[in-house]
Formats: sequence, structure tokens, C-alpha cells
Amino acid sequence: MLFDWPPGRDPPQIQPHSKAKLVVLRNYLRAYFDRLNVGLGQDRFKLDLVDGFAGGGTFLDDGDTLISGTPLIMLEELAAARERLNAKRTKPLQFDCKCYFVDVNKDHADHLSKVLVERGYDPVGNDIVVRTGRFADEVDGIVADIRRRQPRSGRAIFLLDQTGFSQVELDLVGRILRDLRNAEVILTFAADVLINYLDNDPERVRGIAPLQLSVPDIRSLLADRDGAGGRAVVQRTLRDHIRHITRATYDTPFFIRPLKSRRALWLLHLSRHPTARDVMMQCHWATNNTFEHYGPGDFGMLGWDALQEPASLPLFNFAAMDAERMIAGLLDTMAQEVFDLASDGPVAIEGVRHALANRTAARFSDLDQVILQLFREKEFAILTPDGKERSRVLQHLRSKDLVSFPSTLLLPSFSRVHRP
Repeated sequence: MLFDWPPGRDPPQIQPHSKAKLVVLRNYLRAYFDRLNVGLGQDRFKLDLVDGFAGGGTFLDDGDTLISGTPLIMLEELAAARERLNAKRTKPLQFDCKCYFVDVNKDHADHLSKVLVERGYDPVGNDIVVRTGRFADEVDGIVADIRRRQPRSGRAIFLLDQTGFSQVELDLVGRILRDLRNAEVILTFAADVLINYLDNDPERVRGIAPLQLSVPDIRSLLADRDGAGGRAVVQRTLRDHIRHITRATYDTPFFIRPLKSRRALWLLHLSRHPTARDVMMQCHWATNNTFEHYGPGDFGMLGWDALQEPASLPLFNFAAMDAERMIAGLLDTMAQEVFDLASDGPVAIEGVRHALANRTAARFSDLDQVILQLFREKEFAILTPDGKERSRVLQHLRSKDLVSFPSTLLLPSFSRVHRP
């Protein structure tokens, strides 16, 4: 749906799927600030926040209740983090954060500037930038500014909440992730609209040019679009394609479907760092029954194997029952996966997490839980970084701990590992 902020009029009524996105963004920023500022030794925190489709800053909810849009949520969570993280510190943590809010519609940018002033912010100061223009035309200047501010870390979150599915070029996302070392991109797709739009007609092929899908790609999607697993097929095809074009190392590709809406919006979180991926995955679990996916949650969830019979794919809602099934599935397959990773020598726990993260809905804590259970079953040994064996009553894993397999299995007939 297109929102509009005409001059002198009330802001638009928010829709369920957009309201759900606001909840996710707020929860993610809160978890992000806490995760990156755990150590009390840190005294300065640099971050840039970019909203490429900022809108007018506020919405109406339930008739006449005014609620914050994404630019205000970014600013509110910055202020809340500053207060929360400094509550127990003797030396305050200094926040060095800059926000860039871009919208192609001048009425929207003007409304946003007005709202910012009303809330006590300075839209023309050093910490907040409001620009009118296409994000694609503004992004290079923003990235250059971030690199000047943060020449080493390049820590930034880009929210690209586009209308539809073709306003953001995938090459552009790739440039952001390439040029800024610690950048993350939260990108939305109107998944149902895309499924309905797909066609061999040359005009429609041109309409999805920003996605850089070839004609054979489109034909493959069309072949399964009307089947029971059509959305799952589209998701897996696009997910593989997007990762290839953007070169994102980590991603979370899930549908956001609020209970009061029949619309399915695809929320993609793309980054080059595993911690960012894990924080977003925790938000998916915390906002259960809003996100969904086709697949069982374990290693068959995000790959291609489940496409053999797409009509039989289960729906995954990040609920308690889904978690139980996911852990059970991981127990059946994790030992073999870890063996394959460690067959040439011990591998660090963080290496296991990073290697397997993109193939499952599991958080790092879930992967650790399964590794500990398999360790207690004596499938493998856990060593300290200097090679000493850890106790079988071990309760918590450290990222530098090592997983090691003996040269031969003690009881091979009872092992979950199948050696070549």
C-alpha cells in the first residue's frame, strides 16, 4: 500500500503489516544496541542509521492514535539505549550516531521535518539529515559520509522498506555491503505482489529489472507459482539469487504476516557478520506468530532439498512447537554436519555456528544447546583452545572452544555420524 502525507492533513492510517514491521525494527534496534555494548570497557559507540524510504514520520493507529514511524523509532531507540546502557556505568558511554532520512516525495520529507521539530529534534543539524530524492541517487553520498565518519568500522544499518519489490537495485545493496565493513541492510519485498506480477511479457520483465532475474529464472518461478509450494519456491529462488548478487554472507529470509492481514511481506536482513544475523534471528523468535516460513526449521529449511515435494512443506511460525521440532531435527543431523566440518581437525564453536547459521532458523544458543547434548552423548569431544578436554557436565560453550572427533568411533553402530 502507498502511504501519503499531504500538507496540512492528518498522517495516514497504518496497516497491520506495516505496524508489524515497526515492532520488528524497534525490537531489533533495542537488541542490537545491547548486544554491541556489553563490555563496560567501551567508552564510545559509533553508528549510522539510514532510512531510504522514510515517509512522513508518523501514522494514525485505531482511528486517531498517533504512533511513530521508522525515523522516530530510530531516534527513540537511540535515546532509550543511551539512558539504559549508561544506567550502571560510572563513565558514560558516548553515542556518536548520525541518522539519514530519505524520501523521494517532498511532501513526505517536509512532514517528517515538521514532526522532528515538534519532537525536539533538529532536522538540519549535524546528527540528523533529511533529504528529498530517490534513495538510489542519494546512497553514494551517504556511504561516502559514513566512510569519512567511520573509516575503519563502517557500522551502519540501512532500512530499505520499499513499496513493492523493484525500487531497490540488488547491485546497490551489494555496494553498501562491500563499501561499509559493518553495514547491514533490512530490505522488504511485497512477496505476494511479486508472485502475481511474474509474467513472460517483455514489459513485466523490464519491470523487475532491479532484481536482475534472467528470463530462465522467471520461467522457473512461473512453472511453480500456482502450486501449493509456490511461495516457498519463489522464496528459495530469490534468496539464493539475492545472496549471489549482493554477496551478503548472512541473511534471514522470512515472511512477515501479521494475524490481522492476509498480505505476506518478505523481510530480508542482509549482512556480512554473524552477530548481526543472530540478533535478527532472536527478534524473529521474540515476535513469533508474525514471521513464517516453509520448512521444518532445521537444515532442510532454507535449502533446495525440500523442493522435491513443495506441497508437503510444513509452515514454520517460530512458536514453541516449532522450536521443539527444530531441536529434534537438529539432533538427528547436527553430529554429521559437525563431523564434516571437523573431519580434518578440531574446529572452533564459533566456526560451527557461522558455517551452519544460514541453513536453519536456529539461534546460536539453539545450536549450542544441540552441540552440548551431542557432546554428552559422547559423539565428540569439546576441547579448550589449548587442547584440554572439557568436562561432560559442561553447561555453557565458549566461542573459542574446539570440537574434536576421535580417529575411530567408540561405538560406531550407535553413533549419529556416518563416516565415509
